[in-house]
This record gives sequence, structure tokens and C-alpha cells, in this order.
Amino acid sequence: MVRHVVPALRMLVSRQLLEKYNLNQVQVARMLNVTQPSVSNYMGRRKGSAKIRRYLSNTVVNEYASIIARKLFEKGLSLNELEDDICSLCIELRKGGYLTG
Repeated sequence: MVRHVVPALRMLVSRQLLEKYNLNQVQVARMLNVTQPSVSNYMGRRKGSAKIRRYLSNTVVNEYASIIARKLFEKGLSLNELEDDICSLCIELRKGGYLTG
């Protein structure tokens, strides 16, 4: 989860905030509590591991990324709320059999 799903989720949320909500990389970095170079890396990363790429196209991960991006943009999220959303995503992926192999 931490090695593959969370990086994919960060990449997708960053893209949503930058493209859909027209924020800049510094604003996105503050919202995600990461550095601006990290956001730049998320946007420039076309390769990454095959396992990360697998989650970039996963419907469940993309749905959660959209929800998290909207929440961050509209009202901000506390670290606890973000952790809750990530835990919910993990549960959904496990139910769907996406975290095997």
C-alpha cells in the first residue's frame, strides 16, 4: 500500500489539483504537506514502477483521488481525515482483490 498505492494516489491528487482546480505546485505542495519539488516530480514522472503505474489506471484509486482533491480544494483536510480516506481506499482495494500479488 505505502510503496505503490500511496505514491499513485499522490500523483493523481496532484494532477487533479493542478489541472482541474488550476492551483500551482506550491499551493498543491502545501495542501499535501510535501515539497514543491515532490509535486514537480509527481507531474513529471511518466515511468515509475509497473506496480505504481497499475494503480494510476485503477478506477477505485482514481475515484478516491478525485474525492480527496475536491475535499482539499473546497475545505482542506486534516491529516487525520486524509489518513481516514487512505484507510478507506485500502479497504476498498482489498475487497476488490486489487492488493494481491
